[in-house]
Amino acid sequence: MEKSKNKKEENLLCPSYLAKPGAQLYGIINSDGYIDFLKQPIAVNETFIAQANEGRNPEKRFRFAGNCAKSGCKQWTGKDCGLIDNIISIVANNVPKELQFCPIRTKCRWYAQQGEKACAQCNEVVRNIETKLILEGN
Repeated sequence: MEKSKNKKEENLLCPSYLAKPGAQLYGIINSDGYIDFLKQPIAVNETFIAQANEGRNPEKRFRFAGNCAKSGCKQWTGKDCGLIDNIISIVANNVPKELQFCPIRTKCRWYAQQGEKACAQCNEVVRNIETKLILEGN
């Protein structure tokens, strides 16, 4: 039983991944700052990344997922992703009665850690987190 849990943990995706070849595009930030989720993630290639980099920062226009780097990421606490914990404590959106569809939820690192609380903050990652951090002096 423990092995299957560990195997599942190995396959979790970072929902705030960088725009780079091999990443999975799973959402587009609309004009209101919310994520329009794709039905299925799309693997991005060098051509897509080159075109995306011609405009505003791709991470401010799209949401990408990729394999969680764990200890290879500065957000890793040693056992979890510290970013989602920080986002929840800063933003603290209530969990809606019904979550919007997300094509990566079953493999999402944040969902695996914080469940629906993580989903309630997901739209804020691009839209408001930088503003709230600035206002709080972080």
